[in-house]
Amino acid sequence: MKRWFLPRDVQPFLDAVALAAGGAVLLDPAGELVCQSGDSGSATRALAVRCGEAFGTLLLPPPAGDGVGGVAVAALERMAVARLAIDDLASVVRRLWWEQNLVFSSGGLLRHGFGDHEIDRWLVDRLGAIESQVVVVCTWDGIDLEVAEGALPSGLQIGDRVPATRLAAEVLDDGEPIAFSAPAEGGGEAELGVAVEAGQPCLIAPLRSTQRVLGLVMLARRPGGSTFGAEEVKLVQLLADLASVALTNRMLVGEAEHKARIMRELELSAEIQQRLFPPPAARLGTFEIAARCRPVAQVGGDGFLQRRLAGGSLLLGVVDLTGHGIGVALALAALYARLDALADAVETPARLLQLVNGQLTQGEFNWYTMATAVIAFADPNTGRFAIATAAHPRAFVRRAGGSIEVLEASGLPLGVRSGEHYPLQEGRLETGDLLVLHSDGISEAVGDGSAPFGVEGLHHALRRNFASASAALDAVLDNVAAFTGGAPAIDDQTIMIVRKTEAAGG
Repeated sequence: MKRWFLPRDVQPFLDAVALAAGGAVLLDPAGELVCQSGDSGSATRALAVRCGEAFGTLLLPPPAGDGVGGVAVAALERMAVARLAIDDLASVVRRLWWEQNLVFSSGGLLRHGFGDHEIDRWLVDRLGAIESQVVVVCTWDGIDLEVAEGALPSGLQIGDRVPATRLAAEVLDDGEPIAFSAPAEGGGEAELGVAVEAGQPCLIAPLRSTQRVLGLVMLARRPGGSTFGAEEVKLVQLLADLASVALTNRMLVGEAEHKARIMRELELSAEIQQRLFPPPAARLGTFEIAARCRPVAQVGGDGFLQRRLAGGSLLLGVVDLTGHGIGVALALAALYARLDALADAVETPARLLQLVNGQLTQGEFNWYTMATAVIAFADPNTGRFAIATAAHPRAFVRRAGGSIEVLEASGLPLGVRSGEHYPLQEGRLETGDLLVLHSDGISEAVGDGSAPFGVEGLHHALRRNFASASAALDAVLDNVAAFTGGAPAIDDQTIMIVRKTEAAGG
């Protein structure tokens, strides 16, 4: 038996066993760890646990494990039986769902996209039993009819576009089949590219879904042959409807697969993007650093920087790229790489922004419409810092005494104009002071009214002193959430708070 416990199945149970025995470890039949709890290092007594035809191992610490071991194994084996039953039921449900959607035996047809001739070929093969000289299957995209498959007359080929004549247009509009014969005198006009002769019995039926007509099928017998009776019309329409269901299902399956691929790509992009960010909390020298990035979508355009430079100072910053999604995530990664690569080679954050801006305006990696940033170099021992801003919300210092100092100087966004100058501002943090860097998703968060949270909201959230940078950051985010009333954010929200302490940390 290949199936085994999922960690979520047994973790609460192992936690309970660990309370009684001191510790518990569950291994799968291959000896790999499923989950553990309590003092797992002392769990050395091995007990076999059966799951179907496989045996796992429950490890408990002696002697306490001797008393609860038998009960624990029995409970686990009952859980194993339940797991097998759940898996079996899920398998049956999936199979029934799939069989329900396979409306005809050729289930492999559902693996082909609309326009592939397998479904149309299936239809043509079955219509051939109705003794028709000509069979034409056409797809309809709302504008053109195109020959997709058939037993075609001379001169008509797959891929040909054919006009929608009066009868074809009527079937497309009404979604109902029409059986007819060309008049004996003068013959009839061509239908779906087929030159209809006098007295030739013909039938046009729609390929219809619940929402629209997907195409048409036309059958023609030899001139003078028997007309299509009511039962034959019903049979042709039934076969056309079955093919239409297959085509519709395939389109739905294709859309679901496409959405699933997009969601997986977004999940991977979000995971990669999160790995770009440094830890959300750090202690470097006399600085406590807390940062948080809340993307409005799975993959956002905001990010924060925090690392020690070669000279001992810290690189701190918040960046904001226009837009969201995978493309923006790639652009953010490129911008991070460029900032990181150049930071150790420059003396000031103003020079760093100037170099990156020059590369962007030269088109080296300008994959996005606009980027703003606020970058600081800070000495974690003395508290001195230098800061430069590229059209980003202004950083500010909240002094321990309660006053606010806004760092106003700024240049244009990155990548807008070559040779842009970014003013440099310097300052010093004293014990208890906070340096606050944030994106516009914080200051422009909107509540019930039209007024934004604003920098005033930030200043108000930090009106009191805090014991840590993390506490200050939580206060800001709590105030933003209260202001917006829990409404979904309209932009990525990123904030970094640096607090100066008396004692030096790591």
